[in-house]
Amino acid sequence: MTQSKGAQVWASRAFMDSTRITAFTADPLPTGMGLGQMAELNEAGERMSAEHFPKEIFAKYPDKKEKKQADLVLAAGAVVVSAACVDVLRQFDLGHSSLYPIKLFQHDRTTPVEGEYFCLNIGERKDAFLLSHSPRVIEFGDGTLSMPPNLHDDDVAVSPAALVGPDLWVSPPLNRIFFLSDRLTQALRAAKMGRVFGFRACRIVAAD
Repeated sequence: MTQSKGAQVWASRAFMDSTRITAFTADPLPTGMGLGQMAELNEAGERMSAEHFPKEIFAKYPDKKEKKQADLVLAAGAVVVSAACVDVLRQFDLGHSSLYPIKLFQHDRTTPVEGEYFCLNIGERKDAFLLSHSPRVIEFGDGTLSMPPNLHDDDVAVSPAALVGPDLWVSPPLNRIFFLSDRLTQALRAAKMGRVFGFRACRIVAAD
């Protein structure tokens, strides 16, 4: 196996970043699915309709006024992105991934939180993660894989298959990480969103 030169793929550690988690809650979903299950399926790349996500979420604590949220937060189990982030995402090939409007309110359930927001459903998977070339990977008894939260550049290895198809995807059984093409990553960086996404460069390993 050889390192592919020139091309680039990026992993986001946002799902592993505790600073991305904000204190919001939501009413039961119409599907009957719990928020935790919704989050798990979303992070696994399931294609989900709008009814699987809350349309409104509410600040959890009465004594804290929630300010305008960052461009990507994890709120009430959902991946919530700003309108500015959506403007960037929609310029690229998202495949079967979807963006659903969501309203954020203060604890009183009436006062809106400043800003416009959307739930991000990552509905694309690529079989590209290379377990044997990612030595820091953690293997669990249920067959899922994870990386340490202190993810570094080149910790994650992928095959050239990652360079084909949509610009945003996940790669099960690796969890808590999603991937982006170089062109999407650079557009998000140009929009000053690099910090919230927590980009880490992947190694692209090709067969000899």
